[in-house]
Amino acid sequence: METIFIEHANSKSQLKKDKPCVLALGFFDGVHLGHQKLIQTAKKIAEEKDATLAVMTFYPHPRQIVNKKKAPVKYLTPLHIKQEILRNMGVERLYVIKFDSDFALLSPDEFVNQYILQLGCIHIVTGFDYTYGYKGLGNTETLLQSGKDRFGVTVVNKISYNKEKISSTLIRELVQQGHLEQLPKYLGTYYKVYGIIYRSLLLNDGRQELIVKIDNDVLLPKDDHYQIQFTCNNLFYHGTIEKIIRGDNYSLLIVYIYEDFNLSVGNAVSIKWMKALGEENDILVKKENVFVG
Repeated sequence: METIFIEHANSKSQLKKDKPCVLALGFFDGVHLGHQKLIQTAKKIAEEKDATLAVMTFYPHPRQIVNKKKAPVKYLTPLHIKQEILRNMGVERLYVIKFDSDFALLSPDEFVNQYILQLGCIHIVTGFDYTYGYKGLGNTETLLQSGKDRFGVTVVNKISYNKEKISSTLIRELVQQGHLEQLPKYLGTYYKVYGIIYRSLLLNDGRQELIVKIDNDVLLPKDDHYQIQFTCNNLFYHGTIEKIIRGDNYSLLIVYIYEDFNLSVGNAVSIKWMKALGEENDILVKKENVFVG
């Protein structure tokens, strides 16, 4: 998959128009089941039209530019993880538009003319509630009108679970509240975060305590104890998270691994959150722990 980063000031030189494309539009945080349906729809159309399957997303989150008074956005899928997921779904080209104050001022027509048409887009696929342009004045109806005689538009209907729309907003709420066991119904898998082993301690009882460093823009659940699956160097482990330490620049997770392995500082890891365990499952750290990395 080719990833193309575009800044509005230089967009004319950065936009590619070498082959017709079918373009999926959205922010795609979490790449949940609704997003997956949208991209699968775009993939099918691209195959039928012998066109490139492309995705357009934005960074940072528009809310950080439009409403600067709100707290910084925490992501379900940071950009590099989103890239990996989209690549695995068969996306051939990813356009990452820098969402800045200049881009936010584009009218819906300017967005279509300066971005959609400049990409050689022959078909758009987006969700039923997609908005674009200044103050979100563009929507699926205006997109259909703009596309007449220029490009096709497919609108993917709402994807629901228990009569509630599957959305990134809903998933963020479930993560923050610690309802992690429910997430496969919305994401199609358990919630995962990625980090680096910051410290490693070998306990006298044979367990290993790890301190895992997580980027500060990643959304983490509320403080609690959690059952997890832990992956490092393509090996899987079972464990728990005993504590979440939130800092200004990064967060630290205190992780206990039950298997007797000596995982090293600096290793990249992924953590799959299974469910909250509650305070009654608190694991005490013994003072006589031995530092091993």
